Amino acid sequence: MKLFRQLPLTSMLALLVAAGVARSPAQDAGDAAGEPDSTPTEESSVEPVKVEQVSVKNGVLHATGDEGGFTPTNSVVLPFDVKVRTNLTFTVSGGKARKLQEGQTIRKDGTLQSPDGSVMPVVDHVAVKNGQVVIVKDGERSKLDSPTRLADGSRIEPDGTMVSPGGSRTRLLDGQLFKLSGESFPATDTATLMDGQVVLQKDGSKIQLRTTQMMMMSDGTKVHGNGRVEYRDGRTLQLAEGQTIRTEGVRR
Repeated sequence: MKLFRQLPLTSMLALLVAAGVARSPAQDAGDAAGEPDSTPTEESSVEPVKVEQVSVKNGVLHATGDEGGFTPTNSVVLPFDVKVRTNLTFTVSGGKARKLQEGQTIRKDGTLQSPDGSVMPVVDHVAVKNGQVVIVKDGERSKLDSPTRLADGSRIEPDGTMVSPGGSRTRLLDGQLFKLSGESFPATDTATLMDGQVVLQKDGSKIQLRTTQMMMMSDGTKVHGNGRVEYRDGRTLQLAEGQTIRTEGVRR
C-alpha cells in the first residue's frame, strides 16, 4: 500500500490500465469517436433465412417468405446465391457488395427490378441493348470491345454475333441475355404507369407511350397508352399509378 500512496496519480492509472482493471482516457475517447467494435454482430452469427423476395421501402428492408412478409433483423438469402444484409447491401456468389436502392426488388427468379420497371439479372451476364453488346459483372456494365468466350465454349462477338462451339453463327436480338456459363437467361419486359404515363421496358429499351398509342409486347400482350392491358387469354387490366406488370421478353 505504501508504494501506491507514494506514486503519482498518473503512474497509478498506468499500472491499473496495464493490469486491465481500468480504461485509459484514450480508450474512452476512441469509443466516443465511434471506432468500429471488433465484437461479432448478431447478424453475422445467425443462419440467414431463405426468402422469395426482398425490397426497400422508406429505407427499410422488407422480405417475403413462406409465411408472408416481414422485416428482417438478420441477413436473408435467395436463389442464385444472393445474400442480402439489413444494411441494404447484397452480394451474388460472394462477389462485390452492391447497394439495394429505394424501391428496388430482388425476386427469386434472379432478377432485380427498379421503380422505372427496368429488370436485369443479378448474376453476371451478357446482354444486347439497342444493338450494343454489354457485359455486366457485379452489377457494373461495360461495352464488349473484344470477343468473349463463355463457359460452354460459345463465343460472343462485339457486333452481336454468337458463335456456337460447333462454329455456327447466330445474330443476337435486342433484349437477349446470357449468363457467363453460356446458358440463356429469360428476358422480362414490363409496363409501368408513372406520373400518369405508361412506360415500357421492352427488348432492352425504354419506351414511353402516348395516350392513344398501343404496343404489342413480345408475348402478345397489348399495352395501351391509357393504361389498359389486354392479355392473350382475354383478361384485361387497368394499370394503377406506380403499378408494374411483367411479361415474357424476347425468346429465340
